Amino acid sequence: MVENTAKAQRMRILAYLHTKPLDTLAARKELDVMHPAARVMELRKGGIGINTIWIDRPSDCGKIHRIACYVLVGAGTTAPTDKGKIGKEADNQEHSIEGNL
Repeated sequence: MVENTAKAQRMRILAYLHTKPLDTLAARKELDVMHPAARVMELRKGGIGINTIWIDRPSDCGKIHRIACYVLVGAGTTAPTDKGKIGKEADNQEHSIEGNL
């Protein structure tokens, strides 16, 4: 069984962000994090650089919602824009998964 403490959720989010941007819907469906904004806030308070890009995405029932897409600063990934184009490149900083949790 996967641990679901706040720390475990932060670790899952940070590991995911090291590979690609994470939006609210993916955090809930893929990472089982029901309140990703709180976990991201905690990571930021721990010194992790995470940018928020606002995007429009359909929910499972097809309604469009304005949701957060989180991008790790320095991960070399880009966030999608509302039109699906590549967003601004992130700055170059190092982040440890364990260090700031």
